[in-house]
Amino acid sequence: MTRKKERIAILGGGMAGLTAAWRLSEPGWRDRFESITVYQRGWRLGGKGASSRGENGRIEEHGLHVWIGSYENAFALIRQCYAELDRAHTDPSVPIRTWDQAFVPANDVGATDRWQGEWRLWLGRFTGNEELPGEPDAAAGELTVTHFVERALQLILDFSESLRTMGDAGLTMSASPEKPTSKRTLNTVQRAALAALIALADPQPAGDGAAGVLTQALDAIRDILDYERRADHRLSWTLLSLLTATVRGVLADGLVTDPRGLRSVNDEDYGGWVLRHGAHPEVLEFPVLRAMYNMVFGYEKGQLERPTVSAGVGMLLVGLMFFTYKGAIFWKMTAGMGDVVMAPLYEVLRRRGVEFEFFHRVDALHLDPRRQYVDAITMGRQVWLADGVSHYEPLTRVRELPVFPDTPLAEQIKPKADTRHLESHFGPRDDAETRVLRRGVDFDWVVLAVSLGMLEVVAQELIADRPEWREMTTRVRTIATQGLQIWLRPGHTELGLAAPAITTSGYIPPIDTFSSMPQTLWAEDWPAHDRPQTVAYFCGALDVEWSPAIDQDAYAQRCRQIAETEALNFLDNLVGVHLPGAVTDDGFAWHLLAGADGRRGAEALATQHLSVNIDPSDRYVLSLPGTDDYRLRPDEAGYDNLVLAGDWTDSGLNSGCIESAVLSGLQAANVILGHGRFHRIRGLYLP
Repeated sequence: MTRKKERIAILGGGMAGLTAAWRLSEPGWRDRFESITVYQRGWRLGGKGASSRGENGRIEEHGLHVWIGSYENAFALIRQCYAELDRAHTDPSVPIRTWDQAFVPANDVGATDRWQGEWRLWLGRFTGNEELPGEPDAAAGELTVTHFVERALQLILDFSESLRTMGDAGLTMSASPEKPTSKRTLNTVQRAALAALIALADPQPAGDGAAGVLTQALDAIRDILDYERRADHRLSWTLLSLLTATVRGVLADGLVTDPRGLRSVNDEDYGGWVLRHGAHPEVLEFPVLRAMYNMVFGYEKGQLERPTVSAGVGMLLVGLMFFTYKGAIFWKMTAGMGDVVMAPLYEVLRRRGVEFEFFHRVDALHLDPRRQYVDAITMGRQVWLADGVSHYEPLTRVRELPVFPDTPLAEQIKPKADTRHLESHFGPRDDAETRVLRRGVDFDWVVLAVSLGMLEVVAQELIADRPEWREMTTRVRTIATQGLQIWLRPGHTELGLAAPAITTSGYIPPIDTFSSMPQTLWAEDWPAHDRPQTVAYFCGALDVEWSPAIDQDAYAQRCRQIAETEALNFLDNLVGVHLPGAVTDDGFAWHLLAGADGRRGAEALATQHLSVNIDPSDRYVLSLPGTDDYRLRPDEAGYDNLVLAGDWTDSGLNSGCIESAVLSGLQAANVILGHGRFHRIRGLYLP
């Protein structure tokens, strides 16, 4: 008897959904599956990582996106994608043909610090290495707890090298160009660092005695350093305090031998945890620690004065970033994320035979009477395709690069008065029709790859049916974000940037993170008289709460007003730490903006790009203390034909990032394929 081939419905075209489609559609997939179909609201793919092209072909992102050099699974996927796409032979006119043309290494990293009453930039330059992320058959760059401790101890021994001039240390941390006054001071500092290590060697659990020895060692180092007058000495000492307390905590809490590893301290905030293990209270203002909170938008209930992140997740992220990066600590995209990640994935998946149903908004999942399966899926078909168009092709070209436009391609759909709302949960429901997919007819398996914020909308039956769904959607929280992009005609030297392509964080919330992205400007299409030489990306959290019961139109309008006010205040009063050359006595130098045409203030801001990410699909997933155990794994949906995919699942990384989404998508596909959870997945994560 011939086994019936199964149909796969993937709900959501973000990175997790596309990754699941990638693994499910590997060669030979038609021997098992009848079809694989991705259903996507609106006309773009990518979810929170989607981008499009606006006026002058400018790249418009949801926010600031850079990839960390430890994203082994994400880089492996994108490298496989470009190899299979083979643009050199199939589409040689495309200017980005290989993965290493799509990504460039970026080792200039900064953090902002308040020193003697003023904010200043602390530049860190990481040395690259000869490895490359995502190498076929390469070692996975595993980060065990033991490996974490070893690398942290090495950093403690080497920390005094951060006082030297840039170049001979792996990590240069200098807020001052001054050199150390004498070699004797450095040797003394190193001996004091060893004293801190002796404190760490105490095998007894952390207590007043052990913490006291550690404090004495750190105080001795502080006495040696010119702590009050030298910012570089103060920062190095604070780093040492943070590192030694972290290692002390790992040893004292038994994380090396605990089968739960770093996960066992996820009920505590990382800052509170290091204080408990002897860190000086000043570490909470350490720029690198603040930057970590900023990068994961770690604010409890969206309250910017309450930074918090799970201790285990925080250590894992920091360890992966600093200890396992390959090539460079950051890799920046040379065009939009939609251009160099989502569009190539779409092209290869289409070639493989994966179907895409754009303009399909998921409204509800329905269970069968026995509550064993997802039995039906209700969708809103948002538009009708134009006569003679069998399926929507979403890509257009800017400077020969396949990209997603900022509005649907009108010639492929029947006329509709307003199309921009098609990507928004807050838009009108003027659908072409209601469509219902049926189990056994339209699908056999469902990959639920919508964002966490949308679960309260589309999974109400599942939440009502199972307590673990109620716990997850109640306890694992999200936060709204905002992204600001401005294009400036002067170059980085005239604007006073610390480095041409620097990325910085740790500044005053809400707009606390910045990156200069000049490597993308070649891909835009500005007129010669108004061509920018600099583009600056900013992002941060947006302190606004949401629930399905609120007045959605009023909410969206209010959030937009808040984001505009914050952006104007930031540019007029705070941007100088990043772009000192863009500041005048009257505030921001509006006349430097490309595309502003002489406008100032709010009118000029309207000519740039402000992304207000309040849609349930756009909200960032938080890693708050005490919430980790409530995440469901991709194989823990509780229904026989449903798997989960998204950075909100328990993927082992458990943070809102591309690598977490890829991990989850791979695990979801592994469930359907009958493989183990970590089959062909690189790295070692939370157990």
